[in-house]
Amino acid sequence: MATGPDLNITFYDYLAPRLTAGKYQVHAEHELTEGGVDITTPGARIDPVDAEFEVRAVRFVLDESSVQAVYPPSGSSGNYRTVLPHITLNRSILPWEREVKWSSRAVRAPWMALLMFQAGELPDDPEGMGIATSRTVAELCRPKPEDSAVQPPAIDPDDLDPKTLGSTCRTIDVPIDLFKALIPRESELDYLTHVRDVYEPSPDPRADGEKLTPGSFAVVTGNRFPLGAVGPRAVHLVSLEGHDEPLKGQFTTGATHIRLAALWSWSFTHDPTGRLDPHSLLKALVAHGALDAERLALRLESAAEPGASPDADEQDARERLRLGYVPVPQRLLSGELSYAWYRGPCTPVTVQDLPRGYDEDPKTQTTADHALIYDKDYGVYDVSYACAWTLGRTLALADPEYSADLVRARRELSNQAIGLMALAADPARARAATPRAGRSHADAETDLRPGLGWLRTLAIESRDLPRALAAPQSRAPMPAEPPPAPLSHGDRRLLLGTGARAAALRHAADHRTAGMPAWLDRAVALHGIPFGYLVPDPRMLAPESLRLFRLDPGWIDALLNGARSVGLHTRLDQQLDDTLHAAVGARRTTATPTAGLLLRSALVPAWPEFDLVVYTANGRPLTELRRDRPAPDVLLLLFDDVPDSIVIREPGEGIHFGTTADGKIALRALVPDDDYDRGEPIGRPLPATEGKTVFTEFLRPDNPHGVLNLLDSGGIVGALTTALNHPRQLTASEFAIEMINSPLEQKLVPATGGRSE
Repeated sequence: MATGPDLNITFYDYLAPRLTAGKYQVHAEHELTEGGVDITTPGARIDPVDAEFEVRAVRFVLDESSVQAVYPPSGSSGNYRTVLPHITLNRSILPWEREVKWSSRAVRAPWMALLMFQAGELPDDPEGMGIATSRTVAELCRPKPEDSAVQPPAIDPDDLDPKTLGSTCRTIDVPIDLFKALIPRESELDYLTHVRDVYEPSPDPRADGEKLTPGSFAVVTGNRFPLGAVGPRAVHLVSLEGHDEPLKGQFTTGATHIRLAALWSWSFTHDPTGRLDPHSLLKALVAHGALDAERLALRLESAAEPGASPDADEQDARERLRLGYVPVPQRLLSGELSYAWYRGPCTPVTVQDLPRGYDEDPKTQTTADHALIYDKDYGVYDVSYACAWTLGRTLALADPEYSADLVRARRELSNQAIGLMALAADPARARAATPRAGRSHADAETDLRPGLGWLRTLAIESRDLPRALAAPQSRAPMPAEPPPAPLSHGDRRLLLGTGARAAALRHAADHRTAGMPAWLDRAVALHGIPFGYLVPDPRMLAPESLRLFRLDPGWIDALLNGARSVGLHTRLDQQLDDTLHAAVGARRTTATPTAGLLLRSALVPAWPEFDLVVYTANGRPLTELRRDRPAPDVLLLLFDDVPDSIVIREPGEGIHFGTTADGKIALRALVPDDDYDRGEPIGRPLPATEGKTVFTEFLRPDNPHGVLNLLDSGGIVGALTTALNHPRQLTASEFAIEMINSPLEQKLVPATGGRSE
């Protein structure tokens, strides 16, 4: 039975255009009849009209936007022995837009094919790097005299406009013997090209890992497996237009090569040793923690000597390493050289409580020394938070926009606070702002609105500090009072945190946050943090390894405390600091990451984009808050929660074509029934005989190039039809379904003892 939601995809054999590319004549006549009799008034007859129009389509050059994906990925390296390369085109009608004269069937064969070459087979590309020679269209159709042994496409240059003739295209010259061995036959071209419509996939991932981009695509598949020795392979999408005679096996006398227009080219490296085999690399990533999930945590591993009994000092050091710390050199204020413990924001365990005596109040952390933690038992420092504080201040000062916004906001807020304090110190202004007779203090508090209402409240508060700081008073009419005594400076500063003054300062701070919220969002997501602060020892992230971690909120707070220390010059700045940063924090939009992972592997540069999805224990996918590459072979991801399982999927169009790892075809159901959905593997291989593979049974005979035999005697299409007990010969779309190979997928479930699948 199906193990996941249906994949909403439809395969088609072809997509026939209503009009193929070319020039057309239109003849129009006007005739008015009644009962079959022409009743057109003499002299009013409209003369016939002849017109010509042209349907244009891709011919010599393929635009980059037309290519959705290629497989194997361009520039990748791996064991691709079982893969038939393919290219996916965004324009689903493209392979049938041009009419080839050599095809006389009702449904025209595609006018393009995908050919693969090894190093040394093409004169234009001896290294097999996917290189083609740039020539004008005129040189493609009519080679220069020195290329007299090259047979061009039979396209008359006189039928092309001068602009097209002078344009540049990419070409390859293929030896005729190699062309005969590789070129698909006319009937085989149908089986190597199909259309698929992919609708919006289900939000839930499929159990088999297939993931496709929604849209309508044409797919052109090669017919040659990259068998043989290690080395590069060049793949060219070529035009077959004008090659009617060669496709029938007829070549110009004396010709040794045939010239083809290369519409698209790329290369990959076939490495049969498996050194860069994606399957092997994915397994290696999780092998370290296969028996113990703790070995996948980001920490240095300590090697214990067999039979040794560690003393208390060694036990403490091992415990520090288990918690994610590394020893770093430190120069004390006395000038002595010592060592300290450091751990970055990425911790392998749930962060323990901060030690007693550590002051995490940003108001009192005016230097990095305030963030130091001293271990009295061993006489060493923990410099983790001190480093974070210094780094935060350094990053803030290094960003002129952030530091300018912060200093400007502090100065403007301080100026407004000084003005409010001056108002409270002036009895005359306080009396002038006294509310009208009959209005209570509570009535005056309601005047906190745009305008001068808040000034009345300030006047009320300045008349009597103790009364202003006390509980709300009754609404009885205010009796006449003697002039208030002047307030001390300390009292005026105290008033800034009460009533209308605090509201006015909060309002001012809300309008002066500028770009600070966005800067803090990036800092919390570890943007701009040098990699050495995240992974202080390279042995913590060895080559071909995956490491998991939680984020230490104390380290992040120390980083932000250092950043917010910029511009704190006076006690008034410190008093207003909470007001400013409350306003900044209210405007932050990015969630704070909770956990993440680091991946160091050759797959990172080989796969520019691939799926790595993490889930909680109940199957909920976590939100990915950041994905970045701090180094060419390192991938960093941050999530909003701690993952319980991880899935890594091979990139690309989501599916590719070929055999399984053991060289067989995993048969799929073409007709749905009670047991299988359409396209689901039915658990039977082809060939079914032990020891036999596609490479021993279904390659062209007497052909050393690994070309698949599709329709000749003993071909794979007939064998698939028989094995599936299908009532008729498979069509192109049905053949494509049978040749599908799902992408590689690696599952890691560290919460259950490091089990990997």
